[in-house]
Amino acid sequence: MKIGTIVFPILGSQVYLANKKEGRFGAGFFNGYGGKKKPKDKSIEHAGVREMEEEGGVKALPEDLEKVAVVDFFAADVHVFECHVFFCRKWNGEFQETEEMYIPELFDISDPPYERMWNADRRWLPLVVSGKKIRGIAIYNREMTEVVSFEYKEL
Repeated sequence: MKIGTIVFPILGSQVYLANKKEGRFGAGFFNGYGGKKKPKDKSIEHAGVREMEEEGGVKALPEDLEKVAVVDFFAADVHVFECHVFFCRKWNGEFQETEEMYIPELFDISDPPYERMWNADRRWLPLVVSGKKIRGIAIYNREMTEVVSFEYKEL
């Protein structure tokens, strides 16, 4: 099981979402910035700001991240990813296209393009957008194309 992050840059009532490039995990899906925590990362927040810079070209500080969720993702009975989800409302620089991600687009945070995002996002993202902080479990089928079940508890 991998431990990682997703950071959603928030601008007022809008969210920046970028499309992963071909050949990358999650290619073709809109998402925030994130990935695996590396041994050199001092904390999960440090991993989040590192990923935001690597994938989006902007710099934030760990204290600029607000943790809104931890979601465990399963492919059938295999625990694939423990994902720490953050909102970030403060950063330096302009978003850029990088090796991993296309230039992001702004969407209304209450109505993101769920049809172009991971299937589980439509289950947990509305909860955190509404102000809840959650711990969730999203169980996909083995191919990770459909969510079989989703449960959460508020933190």
